[in-house]
Amino acid sequence: MRRRQRRALTAGVLATALAAAGLTASPADAQEKPAATVTGPRGTFTLITGDRVSVDAGGHPRIERGPGRARMRFVSSHEGGHQYVIPVDAMPMLRDGRLDRRLFDLTALGEFGYDDRTAELPLLVAYPENAAARARSAAGAARVRTDLPAAHALAVRAGLDDRVELWSSLTRGTSSTRTLAAGITHVWLDGKRRVSLDRSVPQIGAPTAWQAGFDGDGVTVGVLDTGIDADHPDFAGQIAAIHDFTGGNDPGDTVGHGTHVASTIVGSGAASGGRYRGVAPGAKLVVGKVCATTECQDSDIIAGMQWAAPQAKVINLSLGDTDTPALDPLETAVQDLSHRYGTLFVVAAGNEGKPKSVSTPASADDALAVAAVDPDDQRAYFSSRGPRVGDNHIKPEISAPGVDIVAAAPGGGYAPMSGTSMATPHVVGSAAILAGRHPDWSGAQLKAALMGSAKPADADSLYDQGAGRVDVGRAVAQPVAAEVAAIDFPVQRWPHADDTPFSRVIGYRNTGTAPVSLSLSVTPAPAGMITVSPATLVVPAGGRAEATVTVDTRVEATDGLYPGAVTATGAGDLRVRTPFALNREIESYDVQLDHTGRDGRPATEYETVAANLSTGEFTTLVGEPGGGTMRLPKGRYALYSTIHEGDVSTLLVQPVLDVRGPLTEALDARTARPVSLTVPQRDAAALSINVSANWNDNFRYPGVQLSGVSVADVFFGRIGPAVAAPEFAATLGVGLARPGRDGTFRNSPYTYDLAYVRQGDMFTGLTRKLSPKNLATVKTTYRSQSSTATATRFHRAASPGGPGPIGSSTSFDLPFHATEYYNTDGGIVWTSTFVEGDNLTTQESTFQAGKTYHQTWNVAPFGPTVAQPPAWSPLGYVGRDGDTISVVSPPLFGDASGRPASRDDLQVHYRLSRNGKEIATADGSYVDFPVPADKATYRLEATVTRGAPDTLSTSVSVAWTFTSAHTSKPEPLPLTTARPTPALDDTNTARAGRAMTIPVALDRHPGSAAAPNRTLGVSASFDDGRTWVALPVLHGAALIKHPRRPGFVSLRMTATDTAGNTVTQTIQRAYRIA
Repeated sequence: MRRRQRRALTAGVLATALAAAGLTASPADAQEKPAATVTGPRGTFTLITGDRVSVDAGGHPRIERGPGRARMRFVSSHEGGHQYVIPVDAMPMLRDGRLDRRLFDLTALGEFGYDDRTAELPLLVAYPENAAARARSAAGAARVRTDLPAAHALAVRAGLDDRVELWSSLTRGTSSTRTLAAGITHVWLDGKRRVSLDRSVPQIGAPTAWQAGFDGDGVTVGVLDTGIDADHPDFAGQIAAIHDFTGGNDPGDTVGHGTHVASTIVGSGAASGGRYRGVAPGAKLVVGKVCATTECQDSDIIAGMQWAAPQAKVINLSLGDTDTPALDPLETAVQDLSHRYGTLFVVAAGNEGKPKSVSTPASADDALAVAAVDPDDQRAYFSSRGPRVGDNHIKPEISAPGVDIVAAAPGGGYAPMSGTSMATPHVVGSAAILAGRHPDWSGAQLKAALMGSAKPADADSLYDQGAGRVDVGRAVAQPVAAEVAAIDFPVQRWPHADDTPFSRVIGYRNTGTAPVSLSLSVTPAPAGMITVSPATLVVPAGGRAEATVTVDTRVEATDGLYPGAVTATGAGDLRVRTPFALNREIESYDVQLDHTGRDGRPATEYETVAANLSTGEFTTLVGEPGGGTMRLPKGRYALYSTIHEGDVSTLLVQPVLDVRGPLTEALDARTARPVSLTVPQRDAAALSINVSANWNDNFRYPGVQLSGVSVADVFFGRIGPAVAAPEFAATLGVGLARPGRDGTFRNSPYTYDLAYVRQGDMFTGLTRKLSPKNLATVKTTYRSQSSTATATRFHRAASPGGPGPIGSSTSFDLPFHATEYYNTDGGIVWTSTFVEGDNLTTQESTFQAGKTYHQTWNVAPFGPTVAQPPAWSPLGYVGRDGDTISVVSPPLFGDASGRPASRDDLQVHYRLSRNGKEIATADGSYVDFPVPADKATYRLEATVTRGAPDTLSTSVSVAWTFTSAHTSKPEPLPLTTARPTPALDDTNTARAGRAMTIPVALDRHPGSAAAPNRTLGVSASFDDGRTWVALPVLHGAALIKHPRRPGFVSLRMTATDTAGNTVTQTIQRAYRIA
């Protein structure tokens, strides 16, 4: 069995499924407000190592090293649509397959909701057999939730502040040689899986089996899902056992998925007069609730599996997640329990719809992976396709109806659902019927018989439907079955003129009372490539017989994958098909990669990746001493390698490796060079260095970044000679500052941020001597507004039309004055981010070398702004597309300089009215409101509050009115925001008892029909909004007289443009007076 790793319940196309889960009658006059769709932004992730990674809206990571890890280096990469940030001390265990790569997959962690808004990180800590106590000790401060013997693992939970200690407890050794502690074999992320009959039951031949006397009677099946409505009439007398593994002590089903699945298997159809009868109504049911919602914790699923396996002959798992070539905990549990109890796990293939997307644990060797078909036996468009990632094993293996399946819903009714989740119980019910026919058969025998009797689809459909659509009527009726479910032939390497023929034996067993004569054939395959003998085979009554399948890939034929089947036919329409897959390798070559460390010795700690620039497929080589060989199809590749030795890491890159024959590449760390920089301040020291390689194709292909804290830690260079690589760019970012006595850079009076981009080639080190004439100087003031009085600034660069590196990150006490130096090579654009507590403010800047600039940050009042919408949004911050009004996280705490600011931790409350009547409300950052097509007047209100440690802008609200009708394309809506700019000191304070003017700028929503302003009104409150005073306004400025007592000033502004659009915004505690 291969090494494999990952999860989601797989009810695909659940838009209709979940909407219909509560399909009950409503009064004809019942009206509901349209639902608003809400999504959330990306956030901050504290890794298992204790290091913290923050991801901005552009997907750029910022790393804060954990306590005691100040010198740790990191490798960041984009692979297969996922973003990874991996500390170097985790790489030896990742290389050995002992550590789950998802622990450093920011994309997966975000999808699972495992960012820092979740207090605990769920883990599975695996141990050798009978060594749970030792593993429990190694888990240290982490909370042990449960023991899972089926996976030989403890389910533990690591708090945000416990992870550095846990990492030290679970692992041993130095950075480049770190291993798991004694008594620990693996550490996995406790991920999540997602829940992925009147026509469909006859479609698979179940009534034929019933007529023969087999309906699952005497067989127990298991359903591990979202629970069950045990009071539904269709389950009367059929539930043998039920248990909740989610910690809620309530096995009921609030989602509807588990009830639907169970009904498809055993439902009696009592509530429908028998119309929606399940496949095996005579079977009994054990139900484990392993999903409290549509998401299911791995540890809960495993607990349910080990509970159900001793009781059930067949178990339904309509759940899954993205598969990788490594073995993950659920796949391990499937294999272990299948072998221990002879149980057959039938698992949904998934709903991704694309090649190589079959999910785990359907990907496990012993699982029966189920695809979905429509009523015409055609593959459902959403059904995941094979082959299995990593080894091209046949997956999915069988198909069943999965489109618009009507089955029981909570509450006593029925609902239609679509997905491979719905196809899977059809196969489970079929297996139960077959088990009733052959009670002594193992799960493996049931799998082979179901696949062998399936109705075949088109000749090229093996990786779409497996053996074909399940046909339980045929499975029950046929006396002969194959002993293997499928044949996986080994890869035949290119070229093929010298290939050696080989053979495999396939056995057939006859459970009947008379001998059966079989005619054997192979389809489809080029003449002579795959043959079977003898052509006629007699299988004795109650006995078995064997045939030999011979493969000879020397024949003239096109290279590539050949799916097919060995078909045995006999009298009375007997047919047994055994599918196979043969990979006659396309033109490919060995690429020898020799790795040498900086000490001249063969390197052992490295990871090397070749990414095909045409297909996006990755091939990885890790940790073989001195190197190894990659087998690569002919083509162009991105090649990069990180080599780690003690406290030093090296990044080597070949932007384009053209594979047209056998190659040997020397990846010698000694050819790489460091950064050497000279700046005017002699006490400056490096605080960060980031070097990256980027292939500019919207992240389809890899980007890799090596991050360190010292120029002595990081080396980089090109592999081999320069080649033409227009799609490639290398970036280098270095930050410098003055270290304090404690060795940190906190309160450094200056910083240098230096960014360099090289298009078409890789840097091999970099040397620069810098002076004020080739740098921009920015005199910066950072004001204070909260009681925390501390902040962090960090910088990122971008080159015009291309990528840019990450710069420095430093902390300081507020208020603070600093001098910041930036290079301007190649028109670099700098994005600066200021973080005070949970408040994050950003600004893009371009500078000219030799010039001095002045900037002031954290300037009150903080309020709404629509002045700088994200470039990626055609709707701006608020817009309309067709008949949907969308809110795209408008900043409600922008500073008085006009910079947008965000608060990911706060819920914004939105209220939408149409022609004076409220039509929808929502809480979130990103909201979609469906609206009628005709023209109307709308009022959109947004309100948000924040508390300690923030002392200013504690409550902000804005209300816009505008007219809108159906649009033919995305259009920003005509909004305006008011931006008051009073003169305040470094603590955002004005003098009590004094009069002053408050200029008010009005910012129109770019790209919208917002018109010039016509009226402006300003009011102030000195008692937190209990009473308001209208202020005189002249030439866009309000005149205010502060009371003598210290306190706060709140502001309310109203404006109307010449088109009649209005805005009213209120800022509680806009600034302080003293």
